[in-house]
Amino acid sequence: MDIKFYNSLTKKKEIFTPHQPNCVSMYVCGVTPYDYPHLGHGRVYINFDILFRLLTFLGHSVTYVRNFTDIDDKILARAEKEGTPNDYSTVAQRFIDLFHQSMHTLNCLPPTHEPRVTQYIPQIIDFIADLVANENAYVIGHDVYFDITSFSGYGKLSGRGEEDLMAGARVEIDTRKRSPGDFVLWKGNKEQTDNEQKFWNSPWGYGRPGWHIECSVMIKTLLGQTIDIHGGGADLVFPHHENEITQSESLHGHPLAHFWLHNAFITINKEKMSKSLGNFITLHKLFEHYDPMVFRYFILQHHYRTPIDFADAELLASQTAYKKIVALLGEQIPPGKEQPVLLMKKFPLIKDLLSALCDDLKTPKFLGLVFENLATIKEEGELARAVKQIFTNVLGLTLQPLKEKKCEITPEIQTLIEQREQARLDKNWALSDQLRSKLQELGYTVEDKKSNK
Repeated sequence: MDIKFYNSLTKKKEIFTPHQPNCVSMYVCGVTPYDYPHLGHGRVYINFDILFRLLTFLGHSVTYVRNFTDIDDKILARAEKEGTPNDYSTVAQRFIDLFHQSMHTLNCLPPTHEPRVTQYIPQIIDFIADLVANENAYVIGHDVYFDITSFSGYGKLSGRGEEDLMAGARVEIDTRKRSPGDFVLWKGNKEQTDNEQKFWNSPWGYGRPGWHIECSVMIKTLLGQTIDIHGGGADLVFPHHENEITQSESLHGHPLAHFWLHNAFITINKEKMSKSLGNFITLHKLFEHYDPMVFRYFILQHHYRTPIDFADAELLASQTAYKKIVALLGEQIPPGKEQPVLLMKKFPLIKDLLSALCDDLKTPKFLGLVFENLATIKEEGELARAVKQIFTNVLGLTLQPLKEKKCEITPEIQTLIEQREQARLDKNWALSDQLRSKLQELGYTVEDKKSNK
């Protein structure tokens, strides 16, 4: 059975063939651990967990790498805010632990490797030095910048040019640069003055890596110059992934990745999720009110390249649908253990289900086929075991009975509820929506019942 993915680089669906037979190298950009993991993190790592599971299930040996950016301005700012400016690594470790906890709760398998930037400083320095020697990068004072005019392929992933880079994330304007689009590889500092090491010595003086360089170095070190799959959220296409391609391919002369996969965004009630809008929902708050498997199922109801609008009504509908699957394939049905080839020969439905997943991870089609064949699955015990095998091994759903979530109403929450009810009575819909968003931020779901009057 052919496996097909939509390649963000070529802008079309292509048959996936690993460079080495049955061996897949996959790199997915990880998190900067300065805050709690949120819904967007949940989506991207559920999606790539399913890809990891599917390839493994089909007999491939997958080396899956996901990194941590454990030295960054945001981590330093968090440590400063918490009154421990010289103890940023403790802050990073705390949020790495929380991230791991959330991933485990969502039943995401651990990657093969989880490298951290601070573990790869010597390799990063060597990589940058090679770029400088190759005249792809230049030094200004203690800083090192990549010269994007030295790479003719700049923009081939995103379709965007150097002028767009000015609007990119984490880009600092520096009038000393040769071109406004040049990006930093090494952020210099005159000396190491802190109790905890925030800067490392290099040929250009003390400093620390820029954002983009870390992934190129970790890929080269752990997976080689060219990998099969590089993935992440759509927000990383530009400038991060574009710059990864630029610096890696300039140095090596080979493609960085054959396939680029990106998942779409999650919005909250049709608005971009952000702290400033008061609609920033963390995973640990979500889990207080919804079973993690319900959220995982909710994600799978949407194709990974389709934007998701997160709303309580949608999640409740997912919960209802998931309960039906649990009732059908729950504890009374043991999962099967047969090889995929044998399953597809025995059961046409299994072939159809795996075909859906192999066609660019069409999880909504998979779930639709299951619901279309509920009666057949219920009647045929061996088929039910085979279906459960795919649900648990590939989709990563535990199919355990859902535990009821208790909602504790604190005085603060009660006040917000009363204020919102009064706003509704006053027909102040803007204030009502604002208070609803505030309650959602705190992890509480508000349902408005129709009046009987």
